[in-house]
Amino acid sequence: MSVYPGSSPILILGAAGLDVIGRIESDLHTGTSNPARIRTSFGGVARNVAENLARLGQPVRLVTVVGKGQFGDDILGYTQKAGVDVSAAIRTASFPTGFYMAVLNESGQLHFAVDDMRLISELSPDHLRDHAELFASASMVFMDANLPSATIQTAFSLAKKAGIPVCADPTSASLAPKLKKFLPRLHLITPNATEAGILTGK
Repeated sequence: MSVYPGSSPILILGAAGLDVIGRIESDLHTGTSNPARIRTSFGGVARNVAENLARLGQPVRLVTVVGKGQFGDDILGYTQKAGVDVSAAIRTASFPTGFYMAVLNESGQLHFAVDDMRLISELSPDHLRDHAELFASASMVFMDANLPSATIQTAFSLAKKAGIPVCADPTSASLAPKLKKFLPRLHLITPNATEAGILTGK
């Protein structure tokens, strides 16, 4: 049961995928296998936010892209069971489901990470325009910076037309610049220190 009775849903746009995180148990040695503790989970910035809000009782709709296959089925099924409306999600056969892999050092700090989010290119401006009613019925929009730049622009335009605020997460240092020109139009942004430096620098 929602703890926000009568609340309009928050519309969340962005990535969903499979996360694999390895925390090494000793010094990292390149060119060979390193003992580590490894865990897998469902991730993606937008999907994570959607799940957490839904578990707090807030109505949420997630617009994302997953591949046609077991990983995509599992991600959407798990997220739906958490209370998220995933009916507007896209299923694609053109790319595999999104994947994020990170290696942490002994202290749990990120050493490096790689991701494959090519499929998010299918969350196009046209798809958002075709689902403009989701903006009209929402109380707020949240997006991550995995979205194509043109899709981000369209999301801001549709949110403005609907009269609702926009929040965003820069996602990574390489993606943060996509949001820089939209800073005056953001209600809330959630960067880490590195991303904040990029967004506020010249």
